[in-house]
Amino acid sequence: MNKLIFGYGVTGKAVEAFYNKKNIPFKIFDENSTENYDNKIFKDQIFKEDFDEVILSPGINESNETLKLIRSKGLSVITDIDLFDKNINQKTKLIGVTGTNGKTTYVKILSKFLNEVGFTAKACGNIGESPLSILDDQYDYIVIELSSYQLHHTKNIRLDYGIILNIASDHLDWHGSIDDYIKAKRKLFSFVKNERVIFYDNIFNTSDSRKIHISKVDSSKYNFQELNLPTTLSLSFLDMINFLNLENGNLIMKGYEFLKTFNTIEHRFEDVSFNDEVTYINDSKATNFHAVSSAISRVKNAILILHGLTKGMPSSELELNKNIKKIIKPKNMNINLSNFDGTIIEINSIYDLKPTLINETENGDTILFSCGGSSFNDFNDYEDRGNYFKKIVKELKNET
Repeated sequence: MNKLIFGYGVTGKAVEAFYNKKNIPFKIFDENSTENYDNKIFKDQIFKEDFDEVILSPGINESNETLKLIRSKGLSVITDIDLFDKNINQKTKLIGVTGTNGKTTYVKILSKFLNEVGFTAKACGNIGESPLSILDDQYDYIVIELSSYQLHHTKNIRLDYGIILNIASDHLDWHGSIDDYIKAKRKLFSFVKNERVIFYDNIFNTSDSRKIHISKVDSSKYNFQELNLPTTLSLSFLDMINFLNLENGNLIMKGYEFLKTFNTIEHRFEDVSFNDEVTYINDSKATNFHAVSSAISRVKNAILILHGLTKGMPSSELELNKNIKKIIKPKNMNINLSNFDGTIIEINSIYDLKPTLINETENGDTILFSCGGSSFNDFNDYEDRGNYFKKIVKELKNET
């Protein structure tokens, strides 16, 4: 029987490659794609075919009319994560990572560290590579970034360990409420065997998981201020190393020494300055107010640049303080800044940013490109947006 791949982005293409390799017949449906590809099918043809399973791209919302029709027909709807679970070597240990902020950084540093201390490890998932793409490779550990969309749709994934880094309002336009967003995140508990879940937020009142609300690592032994990562992220990294109980020497200290050498992830509080007069920080990965507030706590005398779709997040969650002296934002960005005492500069478009920076920047300033929203229709994603900011900085350097 045929499979239906619903959505032809990164996930859909990974499923396509998997089915081609397995010689499993399939069709592809994507409401928004204008690409020409093999096995393409249109909406009016879906229910004329004999599909026994639908593999859904994670970003497709339950309000989607085609998805609602598919569910009403009783078709099985799964994700690439479910497919991965059915086919992964059971000897490989799986670590699931979720939370509102820091997931991408976390899975990258954890997988890199595991490789450095003698294991084979790979990061995948919501970072841009479906775990289906690495099924043919052999690893001791696979570290999977799991978004709230993925957790919402996924039926099953066997995880050996899990961590929920933090919870703050995000994607409320997709989930509908903070309660439904938390509900998606807490599904991680049901996927992790043997109660091996680390979490810190007391909003999770559950009896079916191991509760680690506070760190088990003695933070007084380490100087987290000398690291390039936020203290909470560094501490949760050491917690996981301790939690894995790896018999490989003093791994906690090795983990700390590793963090000292680790540079920031691109687009996550990335210093792209070209002189000592003005500091330029590319934090395009900050797509919610909690992440922006964290960045604000790390700067002084800053001009904050906001941009994007705020996804239903309440403006009150943006913690502005005296570290910010000016805010630059596009006129069409929906955010209430009435509690901000500094200067607010509205521009017609994010593409008017460069001349605005030329006019507003003074020596000693920090330019914080920490957007607080998704890339909207102006960019393909946060990486495209971050590269746009870095292009501006490069042009300013050449004009100096």
